[in-house]
Amino acid sequence: MPSRRSSSAYLPKAEELRENDEQWTAYESEWHCVVLAGPGSGKTKTLVLKLARILAEDVRAPRGVACITYSQECARELSRRLEELGLRESSRLFIGTVHGFCLRHLLMPYARLANLGLPLPLKVATVEYCRQLYSRLGTRLFGAGHPYKQMDMDKHRRVHLDRETPAWREQEELATLANAYESALHRQGLIDFEDMVIYGERLVAQNDWVLPLVRARFPVLAVDEYQDLGLGLHRIVKRLAFDGGVRLFAVGDADQAVYGFNGADSSLLHELADRDDVELVQLEVNYRCADDIIQASERALGEVRGYRAWDEERQARIEMIECPEGLAEQAQHAVAEIIPAALAAKEGRQLGDIAILYRTADIGDVVAEAVMAEGLDFIRVDNAAPYRKCSLTSWIEDCAAWCAGGWTEAKPLLRGLLERWIAFRHRALSDTEARNERARVTRFLWSRRQNEAARDFVSALRATLLDDMVQAEPGLADQAAQMAAMSRALQPGGPLQDLDMARLGGRDGSPNQLNLLTLHSAKGCEYDVVIMLGLDEGSFHWSNVQGNELRESRRLFYVGFTRARDEVFMLYSGWNENRKTGRRYYSGRLRFLDELQGA
Repeated sequence: MPSRRSSSAYLPKAEELRENDEQWTAYESEWHCVVLAGPGSGKTKTLVLKLARILAEDVRAPRGVACITYSQECARELSRRLEELGLRESSRLFIGTVHGFCLRHLLMPYARLANLGLPLPLKVATVEYCRQLYSRLGTRLFGAGHPYKQMDMDKHRRVHLDRETPAWREQEELATLANAYESALHRQGLIDFEDMVIYGERLVAQNDWVLPLVRARFPVLAVDEYQDLGLGLHRIVKRLAFDGGVRLFAVGDADQAVYGFNGADSSLLHELADRDDVELVQLEVNYRCADDIIQASERALGEVRGYRAWDEERQARIEMIECPEGLAEQAQHAVAEIIPAALAAKEGRQLGDIAILYRTADIGDVVAEAVMAEGLDFIRVDNAAPYRKCSLTSWIEDCAAWCAGGWTEAKPLLRGLLERWIAFRHRALSDTEARNERARVTRFLWSRRQNEAARDFVSALRATLLDDMVQAEPGLADQAAQMAAMSRALQPGGPLQDLDMARLGGRDGSPNQLNLLTLHSAKGCEYDVVIMLGLDEGSFHWSNVQGNELRESRRLFYVGFTRARDEVFMLYSGWNENRKTGRRYYSGRLRFLDELQGA
């Protein structure tokens, strides 16, 4: 861990926060604090500098800070920002998902003592195993044509944590299916991702003795994207902070809550912010978007928030474009017309400054086909991507980036790669073991400093380091499956067969690759130019959508709109198509476009 002298690198950056009264107030907060942060408001910068200050000034080693966020990509971005300040993940600094926190810092150390009834040692089932188990049980209980999806059962488990209440049994068949699934899973000596949070919450709720132990290690808990993290995390936070004395620093934006289908509840953020013992700070200056984009996005949201642009003179371009021939025409127009014009419109603009956003992976298929036909290089982030991002695959990508030239600029930091390697272990290594592991990884990376084929690099990395490590770490089973998926994608005939190490290492934010993302995946990202496709009733959401689902759909559109700094293009056809039958439904363009144009 860096010394107190080296950790002062955050101070010059922190001075920049003085220019914004709200950011400075959050930075100066001394106890529980909730920051409500609109798009482009500098919330990540504020959070990162606050964490750096806490580690340097408020928490003495070996105690530290736990920072929880929604996704692995969010965690990776926070890690990168902290590394730039000389801080890296270590025993003093946890940066990861709520699942990772519950597994590593609640269940692994305390589940046995609390007698939670989980199979020990803890071994995490792969996503594919869980899918197959669910399918077998659903068919056995309700027949092959039953209407329940695994995501329905998982949401039921997330939302109804109290199994003895009537609410658990309101959907009787889902509750029966969930009980049978959990019992079968545990009989096999396995847990899944939902178990991590469910039993993590039970651990802290039912065992007072756990609270001081957690506080002794992590006296400060930070939470990013709070609106997306659900009831389990909310209860854990309240228990640790308000009963256990752990200091809380939480950041979120209810207007960007788009995971209601997963059980997230944005009202939990407001509940936290409304407490008398929590300091509330609201960030209102938008550093990203031109003012025209801010004003239009609030009209699309249907709520006036009063956000203002940092640079009020910047001009924006906002266009709605009809492509009457359908999605294929939308994709073709984006690739052949909009992108070349956008690249020419600003000196130095690159493909990586442009994103095409869409609702679902099947729309992404249409987009990817058009992009490949045009010969453009691209990064795709959706359910059809060759492998899912996780801590392990992200580490492999960063190792590739370092070896392919990043070592010359310390991007990423070698020390950060070594500490992340150590952190994969479920048990604390002795000083000698940790030193030997760092040396082993360093020797490998140093010997591979070239830009070779990505498949050769990953194959060597697995043979030398990774395969033995994941075999010894049952908690990494699902991540190991994603590592295997990466390897398959890199093999001849795979979708990533032509990748070299530099391009593998640049699969997040490469300046030379067009970004193709679902709207959900785009959260937290920003681009000069945003192109949104499939903006038709029936494609973006069901034509008869209403209530909470309509509000969440509106927020998703708002998220996409506010990814743009300078230009937003919205493409529609006025109809959508049933992919199975080929039947067209002329339901009109997305209603939010009518509201924008009529304002």
